[in-house]
Amino acid sequence: MKRSKFIISTLLPTMLLVGCGGESQRSTTDSEDLTGLWRMSLESSQNTLKAESNISFTLVETDDGLVMKDCAGRADFNLNKLNETIEGLPVSPFSIDNNDTLSATGDLGIANATKVSVTSAFDMGDMQLSADELGSISFTDLCVLSSNARLLGVTANDTISATTLYNGNPLLVDITVMGNLKKGEFTLAKDPALGEASLRLQSDSFKTPLSRTELTLTSGTLTITEDSLVWTKGSFNGTMPNGSVLTGSFSFENP
Repeated sequence: MKRSKFIISTLLPTMLLVGCGGESQRSTTDSEDLTGLWRMSLESSQNTLKAESNISFTLVETDDGLVMKDCAGRADFNLNKLNETIEGLPVSPFSIDNNDTLSATGDLGIANATKVSVTSAFDMGDMQLSADELGSISFTDLCVLSSNARLLGVTANDTISATTLYNGNPLLVDITVMGNLKKGEFTLAKDPALGEASLRLQSDSFKTPLSRTELTLTSGTLTITEDSLVWTKGSFNGTMPNGSVLTGSFSFENP
C-alpha cells in the first residue's frame, strides 16, 4: 500500500449537485470504529469565487492502523491517527468528533465528513453503458464525487462524476453542465456553451476497444430525470470521437 496524502486534484473535481426534496442522505450513529463509507464536503473561497466539493472514500480501521481507499483511482493510503486526529487528508489534521463525523479547517477551507455506511464498500448507485465497441455493460460498484463553482453568487458550472472498475482499471464518467445541473434536457458538446453539457469517460481499459484512454462525446443529448438531495439520475445518447454512438443511464447517490 502507498503512504501518501490525497492528491488535491482528485479531491476537487469541478462539480456539485444541490438537490431538493424531503429525502435524507444515508448516515450512521454510534459506530464502533472509523470503518465504513464516508462523504466529505469542502467549502472554499477566494475573492469572488466560491467552490464546494464533495468526495467519497472508505476507511478501514484495525489494530494495524487506518487505511483509506480513494474514489478516483481506488488506491489505498495509510493515514496517521493520533490523539483523536487524522493526518493525510487534504485538510489536516482532521479532528475525530466521533466515529461517525470528522471536521477540519485549513488553508483550503472548511471540511466536514460524515459516515454513510459501516461497510467499507463503494455502493453509490448503478450505471449502464452501451456501444458497438464495448457491448452492453453494467456497473454497481460506484463511487460518486461532485462540486460546483460560483462567481459573484452565480453558478459557473455543476459537475457530478462516478468512478467504478472496468476490466480491472478505474473508469471515470464525468458529467458537467455549464450552469445548473437540474432536471431537464441538455445538448451535449465537446466544448459546451452556457446551458449545454459535456460527458467525458476515461479508463485505461478503453485502449483495446477504442484505441484511446479518454473520450468526450462530441454531440448528443443528456437527460436528467431526478435531481433530489439523495439522487442524480438520468440517461444520455451521444456520438464518440470515432463516430460511434454511446448510450447510457445512471443513478448516482450524491456524496
